[in-house]
Amino acid sequence: MTDLAPTPNALAALRDGSGLDPNSKRVLQTAVDTVVETLDLPLAWVSLLDERGQGIHVQRLNTDDSTLSLAGCDRYDDSSYFCPRVVQTQQPLVIRDAARTPEYANQPLVQELGVRAYLGVPLMNQRGECFGTLAVIDTAPRSFHPHDITLMELAAESAMLKLEIAARGSSATPKIEPAPLPQDQQTSASAVQTQLLDRFLQDLRNPLTSVMGMTSVLNREIYGPLRRKQKEYLDIIHNSGQYMLAMVEEILMLRELTAFDSELSLSPVDLDMLCQQVLNILEPLASRREQQLNLSIEDSDRRWSLDKAKFQQLLYHLVAHLIQNSDLGARLQLRVQRCSSGQLELSLASCQSPQGETLPESELERFGVISTTAAPSARGASSLREVSLFGKLQAKPMQADDPELGLFFACQLVHVQQGTLTIRGSQTDGYRYVVRLGDRRDPHD
Repeated sequence: MTDLAPTPNALAALRDGSGLDPNSKRVLQTAVDTVVETLDLPLAWVSLLDERGQGIHVQRLNTDDSTLSLAGCDRYDDSSYFCPRVVQTQQPLVIRDAARTPEYANQPLVQELGVRAYLGVPLMNQRGECFGTLAVIDTAPRSFHPHDITLMELAAESAMLKLEIAARGSSATPKIEPAPLPQDQQTSASAVQTQLLDRFLQDLRNPLTSVMGMTSVLNREIYGPLRRKQKEYLDIIHNSGQYMLAMVEEILMLRELTAFDSELSLSPVDLDMLCQQVLNILEPLASRREQQLNLSIEDSDRRWSLDKAKFQQLLYHLVAHLIQNSDLGARLQLRVQRCSSGQLELSLASCQSPQGETLPESELERFGVISTTAAPSARGASSLREVSLFGKLQAKPMQADDPELGLFFACQLVHVQQGTLTIRGSQTDGYRYVVRLGDRRDPHD
C-alpha cells in the first residue's frame, strides 16, 4: 500500500463494522441508487480502502447498455485513477471532460469504457478518516453544478453516519447464534423472528435516511424556489422522518441488551463521544419540542471503563424522559465529571426561564422532593435534598403506556452497574437528576 492507506483505526473500524456485510452493503447501495437516480447518470459506485488498495464494492448501472461495466477495473492500484485522487486530497474531484484532461486521458476508464465526466466525493467518518469514495460518471462531457456536489456529499455523509452507528453497535452486540436444533432439525421460531426483526429495522432505516436526504436538498431550494406551503410540508416530512429514524436507532440499541442481568462487560469508553452520540439520536425528539441539548465535560474526565451498551441505554432513557417532561423551548444541560470520591457523576437538568437550571416542578412533586400542599414560601427552603428514585419506582406497578417506564428502565440499568440515580439539589440552586457510578476510570489515562 501507498500513502493512500487508511489509518489503522480506520481499517479496524471498517472491519469491525463489516463494511461488506449485507446490512452495510445495503447502506452503501442506497447511497449509490440515490445519486444515480437523482442526477440521472449512467453509472455510480462506492470504492473502499483495504489492505490491498482501493476497490469497488457497490455499483449501480442506470442504462440498458450492458457493455458499460466496471468489471476488470474493480481495483485501483495506480494513483492516477480518479478515486485514489479523491482519497489523497479528501476533497471532491470534478472532471468535465477526462478525454481533454492530460492527467486522466489515458486511463482505462476513459480509453476502454468511454468515460468523459467524473464526480467523486470522499467517504469520511466523524473523526476525519477517509474510507474511500462515492463516485458518478457520464459518457459525455458534463458540467457538474454546486448542487450536484452537495447532493453527493449528503449521500456520502448519510451512508458513513449509518456505517459508524453499525460499527459502534457491533462492538457491544453479541452475535446472534442459531438456536440449538431439536431432533427434527427445525430452527427455533423465536430465533428466526429475532433475525427478521433486525432485518426489517435495517430495511426501514435505509429509505428513511434517503427521504431525509432528499427533503434536505429540496428544502435548500437547490433545484428552484419553493412556495411557503411546500416548505412547510417538507419540514413536516423531514422532521417526521428524523423522529422515526431515532425510534429505529433506539430499538436497535435496545436489542443489544440481550444479557441484561449478566456480568458487566467493561471496556474503555470516550464519554464525550458516547454522550454526544446519544444526544444526536435524541435530537429529533428534542426538536419536536423546540428544545436544545447541551453537553459539558472536561477533557480530563472523558476516558472511563464502562459497560457501553448499558450506559448508553441508561443515558438515552434518562434524557428522553426529561425531554418529554420539560417545557417547550427548554434547554437541557448534561454535565459529566469526576466527583471528589473518584466516582463518575452525570447531572441532568433543564433550563426553563425564569426558574433557571432545575427539574420541572411536576417531577419534583411526583417524587416528593417538594410538597404539593406546601405554601410557596415553604418551597423556598435552601437546604440540600437528595432523593433516591429506584425504590420509589420499583414499588409502583408499571404499564406499557406509563410515562415513567423509561425512567424506571434507566434506574434498573444504573442499579445493575452498582450505581445510584437520585434527584439532588435545593430550591435555591435548582434540582438535577444525578447518576453516580463506581470509580472505573480508564487506568491508561
